[in-house]
Amino acid sequence: MANTYIPQHFSIEELVPPPVLFPTPFEKTYRKDKNALFRLFDYRILVTLDRLRERYGACVVNNWHTFPESEWKDGAPNMFRFSGWRPVDCGEGAALSEHKLFRAMDCKFSKITPDEIWDDMLADANAPQFEFMQRIEAFGGMSWFHFDIGQHARYGKSIYVISNRGDRAGLPRQIERLSV
Repeated sequence: MANTYIPQHFSIEELVPPPVLFPTPFEKTYRKDKNALFRLFDYRILVTLDRLRERYGACVVNNWHTFPESEWKDGAPNMFRFSGWRPVDCGEGAALSEHKLFRAMDCKFSKITPDEIWDDMLADANAPQFEFMQRIEAFGGMSWFHFDIGQHARYGKSIYVISNRGDRAGLPRQIERLSV
């Protein structure tokens, strides 16, 4: 795994669901060498996670590993299992969700709100923590920060703002990047 990017601030458990929900080959790999699963993620997602944590402090993606194993499969209140990678047969999210393609994360920060991160993004979409982001989700009252590296018409030139609930929390359809 010499060429695999391993995040400084996240364990693999924080980015994947419980192993009881993995396809068999993934579960076997997890049991043998769980860090090998980092290879499934585009390095840009992992680098972005590290940069976000360094900039904004502690955050949770998945926390299932802090619950008893007996609750992993069915979930429990306040358990996050699908905020990183989601298996293709997962009922959560869209059929072609970037989460199912290892290209999206939902971050729950403890000291900053999504609105404050969006304000930073509007002020400087070229900041290092936003460098690889291509799309974000935004709607009023959102309690997590969703980002992904999915494609859109202005890939690399702007960050596309997805509105799944009818509003963009006051954000424009696209947050322009400065030409460099």
